[in-house]
Amino acid sequence: MQTRLISTIRVLLCCVLFWGCAGNTAPPVVDESIIQEASKGFHRFDFKKTQPVDTKDFVKKVDNFTIIFDPSASMTEAYTPSNDCTACHINYQDSGFAENHAIQNGGIEFAEPDKKQYALECNRCHHNYLYSKFKFAKELAKNFNQSIPDLDFTGTIRTFGYPVYTNFEYGIKENDNTKFLDYKKNDYARAIDKIFDADGVSPLAPTLKATEKDWYNHKGKIAVIIISDGEEMGEKEWLAAQDLKAKYEEDICIYTILIGKDPTGKKVMDKIAMSGQCGLSINGDDLLDKDKMAQFVHEIFLTKAQPDSDGDGVIDDRDDCPGTKPGLKVDKNGCWDLVLQAEVLFDFDRYTLKPEGIAALDQVVDLLKKHPFLNLHISGHTDNFGTMKYNIKLSKHRAITGLDYLMKKGIDPGRLSISWHSFSIPVATNDTPEGRVLNRRLEFKFKKRSE
Repeated sequence: MQTRLISTIRVLLCCVLFWGCAGNTAPPVVDESIIQEASKGFHRFDFKKTQPVDTKDFVKKVDNFTIIFDPSASMTEAYTPSNDCTACHINYQDSGFAENHAIQNGGIEFAEPDKKQYALECNRCHHNYLYSKFKFAKELAKNFNQSIPDLDFTGTIRTFGYPVYTNFEYGIKENDNTKFLDYKKNDYARAIDKIFDADGVSPLAPTLKATEKDWYNHKGKIAVIIISDGEEMGEKEWLAAQDLKAKYEEDICIYTILIGKDPTGKKVMDKIAMSGQCGLSINGDDLLDKDKMAQFVHEIFLTKAQPDSDGDGVIDDRDDCPGTKPGLKVDKNGCWDLVLQAEVLFDFDRYTLKPEGIAALDQVVDLLKKHPFLNLHISGHTDNFGTMKYNIKLSKHRAITGLDYLMKKGIDPGRLSISWHSFSIPVATNDTPEGRVLNRRLEFKFKKRSE
């Protein structure tokens, strides 16, 4: 009896063990080539479907951008998807979801009978150790480039780690490192292709310092996009990002794209993006979705078009001088940026008005009467003939001449101010007669009156 009971228990135990194994083991893949093929197409960007972001009803948010690309040694490590992405792929609870996901993300090239087996084994596709973070990052950068809207930008690429601490890969004109190239999509893509190797340390901090200097003489808004795994980085990197933000203030935003799932790297990249105050941090896996890539690029490069009633290029809610006549040069506040030169106002070494100068000043009078909320500052300038002391007196007389004329025309003196600068602020060379003419001038700066 005891022997029979022991035999029965053994049989039941074997059944339980067999059932448990069968319930938790995925069916074997019949053809191993399915997994090999999946590794070639899994987590790859579909360049054929990627198009520049649509600009309808939108305008440029930035004028300049830099991609800072990380080819340091840690980027040679095997690419490992983020935790969220991995969890998605090993969700065997719903086989229908697993199968559909596999079909949408790399399984479409397989024969119908193979799709189910591919779906159940999709997690194995992540174990392709020949696919490095470096390769994934390059594909991402190229897809990002394809998504950039077809507008005029100045764009650069900086790398760090290899072959030198920081290096320009694209953007500087040949034999003139003070001038940048206009952004061209195909040339930019070739520059990404030419980033061949990954090695060395991760000197992102000095690269951010170099980026700070890059845009010093360039006007307009700037976007900095950092593509990196964030490894071997820390406080000095996000402090450098803070310095970059302090330098350009509201004219710069910083965006970070994390490659892989290193938790320390994620913290660093998040902090760097937060330093920019107006950018964001994202994992590269998220950008495999073409719609999310488009949203990300749209966020960086475009903003909703705002009304500009007078067509001067300054939107209405920032325009201190609405109604500016078409064709007039304006400053960043939308006010007439006016410089009147000596050949119109004064003869050489004189400060009495000529007929052409009177006509020009009458335009200023009309503008001030039309816009009573504007103040005006007049500055007088000379060329460098004669001593500084003499030219200080001459530039002061010229400024006073302009001031007196406006007051005689009924402009409230409380709205007017003057300064005189001799030849200390030239706008052209004093070595030629033509340059000296440009330096003998009056400048008029309009500004909205304080409430």
